[in-house]
Amino acid sequence: MSVLRPLLASIWMGWQREIGWGNPVVAILARSVAPAAGALTAAIVYWFGASAAGLFDPGRLAYVVVGASLYGQVALYAYVPTSAISEGKNSYVYPQVFMTPSSSIPYLTGRCVASFLESVPVVVISVAVCALVSFEFFHANLPLVISPVSVALFVAAMALIFPSALGLGYMLGSYAIFASKFEWAVPSYIAGTLMILSEALYPASVLPWPLSVVAQSLPFTYFMRASRDVLLYGSLSRYVSDAAIAFFLGLPLLALGLLAFKSGENRGRQKGFIDRKSM
Repeated sequence: MSVLRPLLASIWMGWQREIGWGNPVVAILARSVAPAAGALTAAIVYWFGASAAGLFDPGRLAYVVVGASLYGQVALYAYVPTSAISEGKNSYVYPQVFMTPSSSIPYLTGRCVASFLESVPVVVISVAVCALVSFEFFHANLPLVISPVSVALFVAAMALIFPSALGLGYMLGSYAIFASKFEWAVPSYIAGTLMILSEALYPASVLPWPLSVVAQSLPFTYFMRASRDVLLYGSLSRYVSDAAIAFFLGLPLLALGLLAFKSGENRGRQKGFIDRKSM
């Protein structure tokens, strides 16, 4: 109960922060613009290249759209701990949380949960916009499997990858405790890495060794596969396998993230790093 109350309060505050303390519908629509634009950019690049080569395939376009809509959102809520700490240093919000006897982990976890809750409708809107644009302008009907079951399984896959994103976020948050610059570039680094190594736009098999091995060992790769299993292929058996692998591969990442953050938090308390402003 002592952990639940601050966690729920942090989720509420994080949700208000995500929607700008305004109308949730307007905020979610506004937040959907950049992810939808990014996914459309990837779709247009594929459409031009594949059409010029005479190899255009609506199935491959759908593959690109789903991956491009997902990897940025995972990177977004993995970045939340870094953002909460960096912004909090300047606004004195995080030092007030940090100076309490208990750990700041429930606060950061609540902020991540709020970002995750916002990311679900954002991804759905992004895929829907890309499907509409593809039909209207590319004259391609994306072979998406849309049903209550497929959408529910897709949301479940996003929930199952959350521990992995949280673990990555804690690792980055341990860096943000000591950092005074460069932390604002972290989302680009995360998104770029996930784009290359998580099968966001192409199969891991096309990567050279050892990058292909690294990609095959990441939980985010199996999350992409699980999402496509239900949204593109309608394969429940493959979905269960890929989603389970994504979840269980994420548990060690979460444990490592917690250990890294606790170590950084304890050292930060001893050395007084949180009292410093990020420049």
